[in-house]
Amino acid sequence: MPEIRAETLVGGMTPETVWPLVKDSAGIASPAAHVVSVRALSEQDRTFRLNEWKVLLNGSEVTWTQREAAGPGLRLRFEQTTGDLERLSGEWAVSAAPDGTLVRLTLAYELGVDGLAPLLEPIWTQSFQAHADALTRAVSARAAEHRATEKNPT
Repeated sequence: MPEIRAETLVGGMTPETVWPLVKDSAGIASPAAHVVSVRALSEQDRTFRLNEWKVLLNGSEVTWTQREAAGPGLRLRFEQTTGDLERLSGEWAVSAAPDGTLVRLTLAYELGVDGLAPLLEPIWTQSFQAHADALTRAVSARAAEHRATEKNPT
């Protein structure tokens, strides 16, 4: 399975302050133009939840439902339970860095088209990399909004 990694440094914020932003799937997705929608399907004990994602990848709408599990620590693991891909899984990790907080997204996918995988995987890997990069940029943008709100409350 191809693996994608993206990360961003959120300056001037602690991991505990950034963590709620990372857990807010719909909030992260809203600034990402390629994300059509994220819809919460269920939540259990703030540890487990199901979200449905609709994303434009390679010009096509790709839909999946993922089960998300928080912990241990500031980690959010996810795995596709149903959807257009054969497999999709990954993890958000938030950790302290010298100048703030490091946010890392790792995901792995399998298309499920064995004979065509060698031809399609490079294209899909590029699309998933762009997806992951956009989501980590969205975390940075949300963090900047959060900092601005704290400095200038209305």
